[in-house]
Amino acid sequence: MPEEAQAGIYSRHVRGVRETSGLTSEELAQITGVQRRQVQNWAAGTSRPADESRDRLLEVVYIVDILKDVYSTEGIEVWLHGRNRALEGERPLDLLRNGEFETVRAAVERLQVGAM
Repeated sequence: MPEEAQAGIYSRHVRGVRETSGLTSEELAQITGVQRRQVQNWAAGTSRPADESRDRLLEVVYIVDILKDVYSTEGIEVWLHGRNRALEGERPLDLLRNGEFETVRAAVERLQVGAM
């Protein structure tokens, strides 16, 4: 796939996550381990993530996609930013910043099963 087309996919992912979850460019930067400007470049399609930043971005996309099955946009934002009993009082956003994707993924998938 041409690099321009790949950048377009990442651009859609970044814009979709921001629109659906209420996560800011700064928060996405913290989760993916890059500077805010880099996330803005991904959103604009002028660059694309690589290596660990790519993997972490795609983890967030996965989490948000599942949350869309359970909550409204506002509900997703509240769930990501609020303390959560299923995560021992931790905020999912903080766990994602610390690279604890599997912990958050498991909690989200339990939510999805409960909603089905």
